[in-house]
Amino acid sequence: MAKPIKLRQHTVRIRAPRELVFQMMSHFGRGRLPGDNNESSKVLERDGNRLVVEFKTKALFATYTTVEVVNLYPSERITFEHLSGPLHHASEAFTFEDIDCKETDLSHSGEIIWSTFPFFGWFGGIIYTRPVFERTIVKHMAQVKQAAEARAARSRVFPRD
Repeated sequence: MAKPIKLRQHTVRIRAPRELVFQMMSHFGRGRLPGDNNESSKVLERDGNRLVVEFKTKALFATYTTVEVVNLYPSERITFEHLSGPLHHASEAFTFEDIDCKETDLSHSGEIIWSTFPFFGWFGGIIYTRPVFERTIVKHMAQVKQAAEARAARSRVFPRD
């Protein structure tokens, strides 16, 4: 079996409270972030804070469909475990860290296996899959930042100076 490829950790500072950022990122199947035409989600099963979610993600020239187990750990972390789709394996986490009561560091980390062929899977994952995956994550995190900061600016539940 191919060795997992570690994704680079990406972090973005968001001028919004952690609870608001977590809330926005955990609303699967309830619409898209403003400006996000690249991803949609549909909740297939829900058992408390454990969900099975179908994601459709546009990346480069294709739309990829995955089914993943999503575990919510309010308001600290969201984890994703790949069940089906173009990857053999994917395990990811978004973490939410308070900087102060009005700022949050949102971080993403994970690992992937593109194919079970030992060298081919690793090489294809390094050359193609990891860069595409990471570009998609960075773009998504920028959209979360923009949407969360806009919402925080007008929120009465999560006021900001």
